[in-house]
Amino acid sequence: MNSTHHATRSFLRFNIEQHILQKRWLILVPVVLFAAYIMSDEMLVVAKSQGLSPNIWNPLFNIFGNGNAVFWMFNFLFLFLISDLSVETGFGALLLFRLRSRSKWWLAKVLTLAVAALAFAGMLLVLVGGVSSFAFPWSTSWSELARGYAGRIGPNPAVLVLSPSGAFLRLITLLILGWFSLGLVTTLVSSLTNNGIVGFLAGAVINIAGLFAYKGYIPRYLQNYSIATHFLLDFHRFGTKASMYPPFGASIIYWAVWIALFTTIGFLLCRKKDFLSEKDRS
Repeated sequence: MNSTHHATRSFLRFNIEQHILQKRWLILVPVVLFAAYIMSDEMLVVAKSQGLSPNIWNPLFNIFGNGNAVFWMFNFLFLFLISDLSVETGFGALLLFRLRSRSKWWLAKVLTLAVAALAFAGMLLVLVGGVSSFAFPWSTSWSELARGYAGRIGPNPAVLVLSPSGAFLRLITLLILGWFSLGLVTTLVSSLTNNGIVGFLAGAVINIAGLFAYKGYIPRYLQNYSIATHFLLDFHRFGTKASMYPPFGASIIYWAVWIALFTTIGFLLCRKKDFLSEKDRS
């Protein structure tokens, strides 16, 4: 029993080292810093022209709550970083034999993906918060710009009934759940095909479908079933039942069902995965 637990922990540690503690994650630094600089600078121009003072919450909500940034930049970056998570190397296949369990193999992949989603969010927060803190003061309340320019830059007016920290916690929770869920599909397809590019494309198709929904290219009655609604905090109602948007709890349920479904499918399909036919047997 102890040897089995040790093998499981070793395999999980191997996956984290192999797929997260890698230099390619450093691509986030120049890309995100550049995007944060451009979007923050744009916000400062608006604030000055309107004569409204901003604070740190303005760039945080404008960047992390921006549908274009989420679907065009963050989602594709995350898919790129995790697309080969389930593509097994020869050494990884040997570790599988030590595990003596295909289910534990899939569980380790799912846990690694969860760590990747948390690490991705953490890195983005450090980068965006770091560069924004040089130009925007910290505060515990909404700024004049957020209240006077709500819905155009920053969160929609309905979100302002919450505290900035409470709203941002909800925003980040939706993003992490969304990245984890999107990553599950990518990881599952990569595992079935043993090809990270195919997995990336599968995730990209779902992401683009969400982008179309965000842009309003699908009927309104279908949008609540799209990932776009459940990725973005602005597409939720707070404090009113008259809104056409779902409550925050509905998105938690949406992502929980998605995660449970694709995790279960992964457990079922990994039993049929032929590790002996992998091309890479280094």
